[in-house]
Amino acid sequence: MKKTTIAILSAALLLGGALSSPAIQAASKSEADQSAVSSGFKMNPAITKEYGGAVFELENLTTTPQSTEYLISRNMPETLDPEIDRNMMEMNYLVMDSNGWIYDRIQAEDKMREKPDGTFDRYYKEKLGPLKGKPKELILKPYVGGTSIKSAGKDDVTAKLTNKFPVTLDQGKIGTMTVTGVKFEKKRTILTLSIKGETASIQSVVTWLVANGKAMDYSRKELISVKNGVYHYELEFSAVDRKSPLKVMTKRMTPVTFLNELEMRVKLPL
Repeated sequence: MKKTTIAILSAALLLGGALSSPAIQAASKSEADQSAVSSGFKMNPAITKEYGGAVFELENLTTTPQSTEYLISRNMPETLDPEIDRNMMEMNYLVMDSNGWIYDRIQAEDKMREKPDGTFDRYYKEKLGPLKGKPKELILKPYVGGTSIKSAGKDDVTAKLTNKFPVTLDQGKIGTMTVTGVKFEKKRTILTLSIKGETASIQSVVTWLVANGKAMDYSRKELISVKNGVYHYELEFSAVDRKSPLKVMTKRMTPVTFLNELEMRVKLPL
């Protein structure tokens, strides 16, 4: 495996980048070895995809009432086309189901491991929220892009929050975000958003509530519903005085390019 790819791939899989898509060759293998477990299930789909000589395999998928986890191994050739190498370092995954529900990442790890034959490969393991209902499929969609545009501070987008909603913010080529309301409580402030399209989970990450000039990070982000391709989120912030000047802040972002030929679809037990 190329050393530069090993060194950078871990962080890059958690970010994303705006690069043109290379020529992609993909091949898939049939699903196998599905076994049920109590209060969930465990599968060994053995789905493989090839990308410029690199082989990706979805080795396992496990669900419980608390979470969903999957592991993808990556076997890299000694050399890669430079453009494919860059895309590999900046690739990320969006996980959704056949009902359109998107699952946010809770935790991820990217490590090397030694195989029984003495060779090495790399694996990417991700933990997500539990499945919503009983979807027929889980879809792993690799992509590049969806990062903030760095332009000397000009990537910030802000809008004042009053008692008039909705408020729409232009995030650049990736799309728009709409604030549909603010709820003030004694111990927290709830901001509600609606975003159209599959990149909603990516766009909603870069959201801050600004009170008296201070930007606050959210402590919780939850997808509440999906209707006609519009995703409705709830973001929780610290309590603020409803009389204080409030703004919402987001970022201009690069567009997302899905690598469709690398998409993995897993049929789930009914």
